[in-house]
Amino acid sequence: MKKIIIIQIVLTILLVALFFAYTRKTAGKQPTVTIVSDNSLVMDKSNNDNFTLVNPAVRVNLGKHYIINFKDLRESLVNIKDKRSQKTFIYFAYLNNSSWIGLDEKELFPAASTVKVPLAMALYHLQEQGKINLSQTYTLTDLDLDENFGDLYKVGTDQSLTVEELIGIMLKYSDNTAMKAVISAAELVGVDDPLKGVYSAMGWEYAEISSDKVTYIDINLKTLSNMFIALYNASYVNIEHSQKILNYLAETDFNDMVVAGVPEGITVSHKIGVNDLELAYSDCGIVYVPNRSYLMCAGSVGTTPEEAHKFIAEASRAVYEYVIKN
Repeated sequence: MKKIIIIQIVLTILLVALFFAYTRKTAGKQPTVTIVSDNSLVMDKSNNDNFTLVNPAVRVNLGKHYIINFKDLRESLVNIKDKRSQKTFIYFAYLNNSSWIGLDEKELFPAASTVKVPLAMALYHLQEQGKINLSQTYTLTDLDLDENFGDLYKVGTDQSLTVEELIGIMLKYSDNTAMKAVISAAELVGVDDPLKGVYSAMGWEYAEISSDKVTYIDINLKTLSNMFIALYNASYVNIEHSQKILNYLAETDFNDMVVAGVPEGITVSHKIGVNDLELAYSDCGIVYVPNRSYLMCAGSVGTTPEEAHKFIAEASRAVYEYVIKN
């Protein structure tokens, strides 16, 4: 009996020793990252990596797929642009090595709903500064209701949603009522111009002054692209909030412009702009080709929505095919 007890004690001591040896060996060890044959990124679950839409360089040391020569792509885009009679704009940036192509990318056009991207960035930035709590509820008023785009106005007044829910509706459905409510929520915490900080950080130089108040009627593709690059690199709002915004923008159902130029199953985080009165249509976002993500922005002014959509889809298709074949 004594021998059995002694053996049990010895085994217990050995197990404890092995446990502490393993703990010392694995302390501080980084999660496993493996590049597999299909170029997808496989990560140990302990990494808890949920930020799949921001720059991989922010998350892991992922090798880059460089493409150096975009001369032929530029010629293709010039040809697509030149055969249209309306005003057109294109901006492309290859996110692995920052190569880019711009065709009238600094020409102004009506911003329309593209303004909802910087607005979302502004609200998340305010939360990071401790100036607003996006989990707090906001109750819709008559002044918020706007039937021009989106369906939230149908719920009427006295409907309460969290500010973050309103941001999601604003981005996913390009909802004008949600946008007005978000602006009102910012005003309630003393922020009368939530866009000012974002536009300033993105290099905005074209704001119009009316009655001593800045308005954001127009935009250009270069400024708009800077917003998406800031989200991709998590350089204006933190990585969690950048991921949230990009995720909302990946869940939109507006698939007849940039998305129409890429195969089904490719994630695209993008925002459309529609101004029917001025026949102005635009789409800008990030196309997540595995290991070859890129930014694609295009706009059209002065023709039907159908023709504008065809132009943007054709330009998008040319970019996608060039990126995957080179």
